[in-house]
Amino acid sequence: MKTEKVYLNGKFVSVEKAAVSVFDRGLNYGDGIFETMKSLNGKVFYLKDHLIRLKTGSKAIGIPPAAIRGVEKDLKNGMLENLLGINGLSKGYAYIKVMVTRGTDRGGHLPAKKPTPTVIAVCKSLDVRAVSNHSENGVRVTLARGYRRCLPGIKTLNFLPNILGKRLAEKRNAFEAIFVDGDSNLTEGTSTNLFMIESGGIKTPPAGKNSSEGVLPGIMRKNVLKFAGKKGINVVEAPIHITEIHSCEEAFLTNSILGVIPIIRFDSEPVGSGKPGDMTRLIQRAICREIRKYEQAHYVL
Repeated sequence: MKTEKVYLNGKFVSVEKAAVSVFDRGLNYGDGIFETMKSLNGKVFYLKDHLIRLKTGSKAIGIPPAAIRGVEKDLKNGMLENLLGINGLSKGYAYIKVMVTRGTDRGGHLPAKKPTPTVIAVCKSLDVRAVSNHSENGVRVTLARGYRRCLPGIKTLNFLPNILGKRLAEKRNAFEAIFVDGDSNLTEGTSTNLFMIESGGIKTPPAGKNSSEGVLPGIMRKNVLKFAGKKGINVVEAPIHITEIHSCEEAFLTNSILGVIPIIRFDSEPVGSGKPGDMTRLIQRAICREIRKYEQAHYVL
């Protein structure tokens, strides 16, 4: 059996030997960014889009551009494909996570010097049966008040609110928790973007003009908006009031790993008929066609 390996600062290292300093700012302060990606048969989906968001996030929190250029070079040179191959994941679906921290530094909140960023990439097999089940049958979500993603528009390593939200969802026997801004507006899930459908149109919370405003500009969110535009479907990027739960006809979640997942219930409130709707199915099929552009493979819904 092959030893599982990760990518750490330019090298492929066994998981037993991979380590970062106890003074790494990612460990001490969550001072870093990350991206999660999906691959099929060794090909990474939307790699260019993920890299753009990684660069945007690094700029927003002040990680040196040179470090991200190094990451960009490694990614373009097939680092992730090599990592997948080393771990026997060149066939089938896989989950990938790339992390960049500000690096090792003994300063306090403000770094004492300009540390060299730490770069990590890990991968694992993806349970496509679970994803397919959620895609086919839909999921129940719960509303989470009092939690909010740290720097909402950026995928930082400060993920505690999301963890607490996910734990709340588990406690309430729900698939996902949707953050409520104050007492009025639905924003996003712990790892998903939110969409609602009413009168044949799509509505989703705005990502904001700046990276630190609004909801996370999800890669799958971007693709859904692109598809809707091509099909002439009316799209509104605006706050979603909590009362719209009662009037929406359909709702769904998106992220890079799950694709498009129908919401059939907000807590005890059913969405529409309580089953995945026609518009959601249309969008799911469109995303499947996008996936087939990467690899001619059957993607079960």
